[in-house]
Amino acid sequence: MSRFPHITNARFCRFIILPLIFILITIRAFAQEPVISPSENIEETLELHAETLEEEYDYTDLFSELEYFLANPVPINIATHDEIRQLFFLNEIQINNLLQYIQDYGKIVSIYELAYIDGFDREVIAMLEPFITLSDEARAERIKPGRVLRYGRNQLFVRYQQLFETQRGFLPIEDSLLQQNANQRYLGSPFRLYTRYAFNYRNRVRWGITAEKDPGEEFFKGSQKQGYDFYSAFFYMKGDRLLRDIVVGDYHLQFGQGLTLWTTFSFGKSGDVTGIRKIQRGVRPNTSVNENQFLRGSAVTLGYKRFTITAFGSHKKVDATIALTDSLTGELLEVSALQYTGLHRTPRELENRRSLSETIYGARAALTGSRFQTGFTFYKMEFDASLEPEERLYNRHYFRGTENHAMGADMLYLFRGGQFFGEVSRSASGGMAMMAGASLFPSSRMVLSGVYRKYDKDYHNLYNAPFAESSNAAGEEGLFMGMYLLVSPRITFTGYVDYFRFDWLRFRVDAPSYGKEYLGEFTYHLSRAVEMRLRYRYKQRDRNIAVNEVMPVLEPYEKQNVRFHIHYQVMRNLTLRNRVEWVVNTSDGKNPDYGYMIYQDVIWKPNSQWAFSARYALFDTDTFDERIYAYENDVLYAFSVPAYYYRGSRAYLLIRYQASRKLDFWLRVSQTFFASESTLGSGLDEIDGNTRTEVKAQVRYKF
Repeated sequence: MSRFPHITNARFCRFIILPLIFILITIRAFAQEPVISPSENIEETLELHAETLEEEYDYTDLFSELEYFLANPVPINIATHDEIRQLFFLNEIQINNLLQYIQDYGKIVSIYELAYIDGFDREVIAMLEPFITLSDEARAERIKPGRVLRYGRNQLFVRYQQLFETQRGFLPIEDSLLQQNANQRYLGSPFRLYTRYAFNYRNRVRWGITAEKDPGEEFFKGSQKQGYDFYSAFFYMKGDRLLRDIVVGDYHLQFGQGLTLWTTFSFGKSGDVTGIRKIQRGVRPNTSVNENQFLRGSAVTLGYKRFTITAFGSHKKVDATIALTDSLTGELLEVSALQYTGLHRTPRELENRRSLSETIYGARAALTGSRFQTGFTFYKMEFDASLEPEERLYNRHYFRGTENHAMGADMLYLFRGGQFFGEVSRSASGGMAMMAGASLFPSSRMVLSGVYRKYDKDYHNLYNAPFAESSNAAGEEGLFMGMYLLVSPRITFTGYVDYFRFDWLRFRVDAPSYGKEYLGEFTYHLSRAVEMRLRYRYKQRDRNIAVNEVMPVLEPYEKQNVRFHIHYQVMRNLTLRNRVEWVVNTSDGKNPDYGYMIYQDVIWKPNSQWAFSARYALFDTDTFDERIYAYENDVLYAFSVPAYYYRGSRAYLLIRYQASRKLDFWLRVSQTFFASESTLGSGLDEIDGNTRTEVKAQVRYKF
């Protein structure tokens, strides 16, 4: 009898035969050009992040400065470890071996000399070359207004985005019905509009403004007579002596290991086991369109030799669900939840828009040596109304009130064979949080890494992003251990294990729970033109059993993923990528649920002006729980990591046309077809039909 008795012959073809055919199609003669994309490791990390958050996120802040290094390459002979780490596609073992080589043998005089360093094959050197320089020129120079205005670079982005299908919220409705409930329809038009202007002088003087209108929001009328629903602006300058950094407007702070204060996106657990230590960047301007997760005010960093101190202040309005107001004065007294969607499409959403005032102020002192860093951070947060989440057993230890503060100390110690790092923090409630980690280099071909974390259930912090399994970094304890191994010049292995537990109830988990996760991935460079990856991932967490019992009952829920990915270049200007991924979910006493996804990518660059990227994907999952996330190429500074679920297909086409050195255009059309669905989405986002088609158009002008 078959081990999978519920799989019919038709399903057997979809699950087994069809993926094998796609894999066999990829085995052909290959060209000899290096093809490794510098973002493939990042793509996998974004997929894991999307699966954790299950919502869209703007990654602009993470990648906006990478393009800068194309015009201002990193001088690797004099660069520090953290400066090189900003080139995301290099891992810790490559950086450590590079710095050790320079220390032992002196400065690198030829790009081809990198081939003598373990971890630097021809593919890595080829993708690294545009971002580095061997020049010894010091980059620090006095900032002169004339040079800033003359040599600074300006960019203007305009992006339009819209669904072809009409969602329920945009359908016509009788006035009488709308008068009964004004929240039955969206107030504005269905398109999204994004505009961004940015100025950059060698990453030392920057200013910019970002504006966005979401689908359903009004534009230059009604509630949005000022035009866009969201505006963000900043001025930033980086000094080199006493004044190290100053920013006015919207900005972010990144300190330590993200436990005490980290206001922007940060990768948590990922397949990059060599990059578990966060690279703190201190004060940075905000360039994203996340409408709530940033600071608005000013920050300044002053320094003398190895000592720095940063002072900052912020005051802004944030979205919150109104719970109680004074019946006489109308003053806001309580809110039940903070809102992070940034959507203001209906009268109800507009009522909660910027309803709560948030004030934050604090400081950080840090001491940096050649092999160590240490710092102390303190900040206080105040609301003008009390945050009072609706009483539930699982949220008993959530933050409540109008004031909170957090203080913490962090450290980093570098030595020849590795690094130690950690941070400890305390919130106003008395709750403690700590994490400690290490990366060790037993040889030039191996990295061993580990992180232990323990966060009390009453540790409260709304602005942090530490290494964690959960999103709120509270009530969690865990141990992560990883390894990166250069098995041979062509083969690498990455793997980790993570054991974690939660000592209090969580949403839909009505008892303390446990979990574990394993991941292993082999990467094989078949030739200069071909890279193949085979990955296995296992994750087990507890969840509620839907039974009528007084006492909560949990069951282990297991999810396993197997992925094969191949990336190759069939000719100089044509690159192909294939992926097939299987998933199986198992609960105690239940039949397993299955799913798969397979896609074919084609990337064609016929000349310097035109570039095309296309994908066709097939997917089939038993339920939504077997959804599979896959990164997709998108217009510049836009990111797409959709979930593939149920049964259907998805395709997209991305076109880039560079009209001149100053002007380029982007167009992207994507469509998802669901074979067994008659409607998509829910509520006002519901589509009457089984397709979802989206178009994006973007223009960038550089001057």
